[in-house]
Amino acid sequence: MQRTHAGDSDTMVGPIGVWLLVSLGFCISLALLYPGHYPFDSAYQYWQARSGEFSNITPVPMIGLWSVLLAAFGNPASLLCLNLGMFWAGMGWCLAARKFSFGWLLVVVLAGGLSPLVLVQMAHLLSDAHMTAVLVLAAGLLARHRPGRSRAGICMALALIVYAGCIRQNSLVAVIPLGAAATWILSTMATSRYRLVLAGALATALIGMIASIAFDRALADERRPLWPMLALWDLAAMSVATDQLLLPPFTHGPGLDVQELRDSGAFDAASVTHLFVRSRSGVGSGLVRPYPAAQQRELAAAWWSAVREHPREYLAHRLRTTQLVFGRHDGATAGLAYYTDRSSYRDNPPLPEILNPRAHQGLLDLAARLRPTWVFSAWPYLLAHLGVLILAWRGRQDPRAALVLGVTSSALVYAASFIILAPSAELRFVTWPIVSATLAIALWFAPIPARHPDARSGAAPGSGPARPAAG
Repeated sequence: MQRTHAGDSDTMVGPIGVWLLVSLGFCISLALLYPGHYPFDSAYQYWQARSGEFSNITPVPMIGLWSVLLAAFGNPASLLCLNLGMFWAGMGWCLAARKFSFGWLLVVVLAGGLSPLVLVQMAHLLSDAHMTAVLVLAAGLLARHRPGRSRAGICMALALIVYAGCIRQNSLVAVIPLGAAATWILSTMATSRYRLVLAGALATALIGMIASIAFDRALADERRPLWPMLALWDLAAMSVATDQLLLPPFTHGPGLDVQELRDSGAFDAASVTHLFVRSRSGVGSGLVRPYPAAQQRELAAAWWSAVREHPREYLAHRLRTTQLVFGRHDGATAGLAYYTDRSSYRDNPPLPEILNPRAHQGLLDLAARLRPTWVFSAWPYLLAHLGVLILAWRGRQDPRAALVLGVTSSALVYAASFIILAPSAELRFVTWPIVSATLAIALWFAPIPARHPDARSGAAPGSGPARPAAG
């Protein structure tokens, strides 16, 4: 294939070629990952899906969907198959909506779908991977829409975006920019576009909250608040920093003091769970035995009071945790980069056998070698999002800008929410920003095929000539 510019159509891969390569990517990822990784949280959620006893410790929509898949197929790996199917379908629609030479298309598929980091994160049977798969599929549906075509794809994308906003406690912040982007893509009058985009963002937030409450009320049999764990961890961090115990007396056993938090390792900036398992005096998480309403109010007041009185210590704690989430995972945080467990829970049946043990182990060996490096940290992907966001905003009149701004804003806002909300340094929290970074770059720099009525020359305003094709 001769070297040419990305705008030349004679060497570009057509839709059939895109879908053949994407289908191959799906088969490779399924062969490497089946039946997926099942840490304790996955085993617990699998049991809930089997038993029908749903708890809102994790939002219930994914568990409800998993129960439907189990009823239909009887195989817990059906959720992995669905996740990978949505992921690769969304990637296929994104790539088919742009022009690529075979070389650049192969680079995007390898980097965005088959890199070791993406594979080990998407192997998780957890809400992070499921939300990511749903959002990639929604992005693909948005990418394929063109003026004058049916709006059915946009409607399907909006339904997926609302659903994704219910999958995790903080996923609503990730979907609001995508709802705004969908409105932008639908809008045809530039004079009222920004008002419509704002309306789309507000509508996505409102409908997402209503849907989350509806799912919870319809499916959850047991409701337990999770925020006390985060409050206790923040209070323990500020206690160690100020050398005064800020935890309310009813939250811990007699004899607990700041020195014990230090010496026992009960306070660890890498994970909240150590607070409840390492202290000699004992600290109640409020999860196994929820605090009564009056004590919850007292705990909330103590939390707010401590943040107000010790803002520097609080901010230092949250920034330290953020650095551990986004940075390299080595030393004490190495085990939080990804999980390879096959946990059991109660009467869960044995998990399916690994499809290709040698290939699977080879992937894990490669991931283990890369885990301490910057390749396995979130920072490069977040910086890529930031750079593309700036370029897309400067060229926001370009027809590619709406979706790219939606994806990059979604990833960055979602990552930023963990500055306040991260309860540990688990890299899986930022699966969506990691996975979507390659797609955002491809969606911005690759030109729209000329056969589409809104196609431009292929270069974003101010970005120079189109990227040359490889091969």
